[in-house]
This record gives sequence, structure tokens and C-alpha cells, in this order.
Amino acid sequence: MFFLFDIDDTLYDLEDPFRLAFEEMFPSEVEDIHSIFLDFRKYNNMVYEKAILGEITMEEMCIYRAKNAFRDHNIIISDSEALKFQLLYLSKKKFIRLNPYVEKSLKLLSENNIEMGLVSNGPHKEQMQKYNYLGLKRFIKKKYTFISEDVGFYKPDCRILKFACNKMNISKNDKVFFIGDSIKLDIIPAKKYGLNTIWINRRNYTNESSLYKPDYIAYSFKELYTIIKKIVDSKLSSDF
Repeated sequence: MFFLFDIDDTLYDLEDPFRLAFEEMFPSEVEDIHSIFLDFRKYNNMVYEKAILGEITMEEMCIYRAKNAFRDHNIIISDSEALKFQLLYLSKKKFIRLNPYVEKSLKLLSENNIEMGLVSNGPHKEQMQKYNYLGLKRFIKKKYTFISEDVGFYKPDCRILKFACNKMNISKNDKVFFIGDSIKLDIIPAKKYGLNTIWINRRNYTNESSLYKPDYIAYSFKELYTIIKKIVDSKLSSDF
């Protein structure tokens, strides 16, 4: 049995660094930061695939999501201010930490000698910084950290999953679980590739795919731990 994890908004809460950046850049605003963050993610998801395909630049994506999300809450910023916010947002990611229930899940898998890997979109430097900030070397080998910039394929391209499975010596007969927060980028490609899936849906998104449905849905990090423990307990019972 193997477990593959996405990183962002799967192992930690992306809203934490966003909140820190927003409070520093807009200290006088009394807006509902949670609602702004949700709109920020909404606009991000609208253009993210265009950015990874090279149809727009990453810089253009960052400007688009910040300007539109803030505008919806009557905060008008320029392109340069949007990029300033992006740099601030990135800088706050050094404070990210594993959610306690995620840490508990990784510890459970590690104690039961279940191999884990990471499959994440993004630049090598930024994603490896998160690997270090989150202290993931305690649970997941660095050689089993597969980042799109290094591999040459981006989720939802199934080839990044094939690459990861090959490197981890996973065979078609092995039971593999993929855990991620995005239906489009994580769950659908994992299902297409024949993996079992756990969708972390803490923000109550709707699955717009009628063809591909996750095997499990966790509506909180605590529920994710419960699901993983159930899977591990079932494996231990069958092994015994």
C-alpha cells in the first residue's frame, strides 16, 4: 500500500499565509479575510491551468487573482500592488506548519511502514522550501517528492503520476491512495490513472465531474485522519 499527497491546501491551510500577508498589507481593512481568500482561490482556479500551459504568465495569473478578488470586496489595487502582495504572500509561507491531524496521519502511516510520496505542481525551489518548512523529511523521503517543474509534466496530466509510481516501484497490483484538494488537478487524473482517491473538500466545493468521483471525501483535516486510520486498520486486519 502507498499514499501520494498533494502539498498546497492538502497538508496545510493556504489561508494561513494569505491572512498574514493581507493583514500586513491592509492593516486598516476590516473585511472578512476568509471571504476574500475564497474569492482569491476562485479566480486562481479560473486561470491556473492557462498559466501552467503557458497561455498566460505566472505573473499575469498572480495579478489577475489578486486584483479581481480584492475588487469584489471594494479594495482597488494596481498591477504593481498585486505583485507586491504576491511577494508578501510567498514570504509568509515560511510560517506554514502541518495541520496537527495531517501530522497525525503521516505519523500513523510512517509507523506502519507505509511508503509515502508527494506529487505537486509548482517551481522546484518554492515547493522544496515548503517540504522543509513543513518538516516533511520526518515522514517522506526527498527522492519521493515529485514536483512538476522537475518532472516536466503538470497535474492534471497523468504522466506525472506515472512518473511518480515508476520511481517508487509501484506496480499495478499495489493499492495506491492519492490525497488532494482539487477535483480537477488531483482527483480526476488520479482516478483516470487507476488510483484510489481521498478528496479533501474543506471548502465544500461541488464535484462537477459526473464520470469521476472520489472514493472518500474528507470535509476537514480531522476527517482525513479518520479515513486514513480506517484504511490502515483495514490493511492491518487483512494482513493479520
